[in-house]
Amino acid sequence: MSNFFSPEPRVINELFGNDIVYNIPEYQRAYSWDCIGKSDRNNQVNVMWEDLYQYFNDNNQNSYFLGSMVVIQPQNNSREYEVIDGQQRLTTLTLLFVAMKCFLRETKQSSKFISSQSSDSINIERFIDTAIGEIDKLIYNVDALGLIPEKKVKILKSQSGVEIYDKMLSQSMDCNGPDEKLIQPLNDEQKEICRRYFKNRDFFIEKLKENFWSKGNEKNFGILEATRLNDFTKFLRNNINIVFIRSMSFDVAYHIFEILNNRGLPLSNKDLFRNFLIKEFDKILVPDSSNQADKKWNELDKNFTFRDDFLGRWVESRNGSQQKYSAFNDLKEIFESTRYNDGINKKKIEYLYDDIKEDLGYYTLLQNPDNIDNAIVKSKIKFLMNSGNIRYTTNLLMALFRYFKFNGSEFNHIQELIDFLTHFEVFNLNIIVAFERYSNKPIYEAIKALNERKLFDSLKAIEINQADKKLIIKEIKGKTLSNNTTAKLLISKYIWVNESNTKDDVVEQSLYFDKATLEHIIPQNPENNSNWKTDFNAQFLSDYIYCLGNMTLLTTRSNSAARNFDFEKKKKIYAKTKLAITHELTALPKIDEDFIRKRQDRIVTTILKDLALNDYPSL
Repeated sequence: MSNFFSPEPRVINELFGNDIVYNIPEYQRAYSWDCIGKSDRNNQVNVMWEDLYQYFNDNNQNSYFLGSMVVIQPQNNSREYEVIDGQQRLTTLTLLFVAMKCFLRETKQSSKFISSQSSDSINIERFIDTAIGEIDKLIYNVDALGLIPEKKVKILKSQSGVEIYDKMLSQSMDCNGPDEKLIQPLNDEQKEICRRYFKNRDFFIEKLKENFWSKGNEKNFGILEATRLNDFTKFLRNNINIVFIRSMSFDVAYHIFEILNNRGLPLSNKDLFRNFLIKEFDKILVPDSSNQADKKWNELDKNFTFRDDFLGRWVESRNGSQQKYSAFNDLKEIFESTRYNDGINKKKIEYLYDDIKEDLGYYTLLQNPDNIDNAIVKSKIKFLMNSGNIRYTTNLLMALFRYFKFNGSEFNHIQELIDFLTHFEVFNLNIIVAFERYSNKPIYEAIKALNERKLFDSLKAIEINQADKKLIIKEIKGKTLSNNTTAKLLISKYIWVNESNTKDDVVEQSLYFDKATLEHIIPQNPENNSNWKTDFNAQFLSDYIYCLGNMTLLTTRSNSAARNFDFEKKKKIYAKTKLAITHELTALPKIDEDFIRKRQDRIVTTILKDLALNDYPSL
């Protein structure tokens, strides 16, 4: 190993080799990956499972790149590494293997396998026992197995000096639940961290049941299911690659961590693509036009919004699947495939360039939807781009724009496009209001169908059932919207729909979603001597405080200023914004129950009509 650092690719078998210990030091943040969120930022475990399982299910023979790790290897103890970067995926991988062990234990103990009278059953029992033993070798060091097995991943003192997290990881590895007596003295944040190990493990267990118990009879785990699980385990152990970066020095290791996390790799995907593009165009341009290759790149970089994630969105939108390698390497694989060939008048790099340019135009529109001329499409794109899971939303919308084409000012078959966007809005809302875990499978199915020019099949992939639609209606109409994120999105939806219906040439003020906060007109905790207590009866306040009719939007500063004031004082704050939904309140001499009721009906009717849900009765 060099004096500075040594990067090398490692498969999981090597990463979790025998006699290896990974110490997660006390200065590291606590385990933070979740499986319960509605966006990429807080459902990393869900996304990781979907990516790995789909890659396996697609029978890919190539390695899957999971990311990098940065560690310090002490000179006096080569078996113990101090983890500088990568503890989240390292811990999550451990929990995945633990979940496989727990799944197998439950399968055997619950008799969810072929009757013990058959020879197949004996083979299955032997398989389960052997498999559990092999998994233990991945998560524990073999020589230390005994009364107190040695974990390969150890959590040292963590956040605020709390030492309990390593105990929680150990308990989760025994397939037990958390020891609540140990958790109770902690604060809420620390309790959530402790329970996260078990939630993520149990999420993996449910996914294993869903995919490796027989579909026809969920109590059946036979030879076919065992063989498939065995293949999946081999895939995890031998086909997942991590770049393992070792250093003897903390300073060097931490510097590498900062480069990877703050500045990106020394050459980003965008940098690599630029060099590739210029090199390929230099091959086909005549000597006296040497600057033309640079001009080709500059046309993309200067005329469009070319963000770092564009190439990732491009390859996933073109393939209808998640990345296999880095975005740049996936792009090169597409380029070298039979999709691109030299033609009579154009070279393959020119065909690729044209596709990149077209999709970069669509990507730029998604980042700047105010540049879309059609007001209804603009409204729906704003909603979708702010409703979470931006990665998959962008992937699908790029494929959708490609399908309908854009001629510079308008899309072809505009009503069909609007209908599809409406279906996609309802699909996303179902995840939001039902707190469903996000699955990328229907998104990729929809993309593949669009790429094959099968619009109906694409719509079918994201269609939700009538019961789920009724639940969405119930939530929109409901009077218990205590989740501010959902309520803010729905009020914004109402604003965007109204913008799309305006007859004026200029909308006075656009909504900046990220800067807005939700405001309850009637305060959530009105003071006893306020007009809210004198002008509204107690039952009405209980029924309507958490309905859309009692909500509007303000800037963060104005929202803080409004607080629990009387309506007369609130009006002065509302007057500072030109946002119509809020500013119109300043014209009211007073506010009463009838106004809130009518406002509720108006907002709900507008949203449901735009979502084509107005004909569905709620539950």
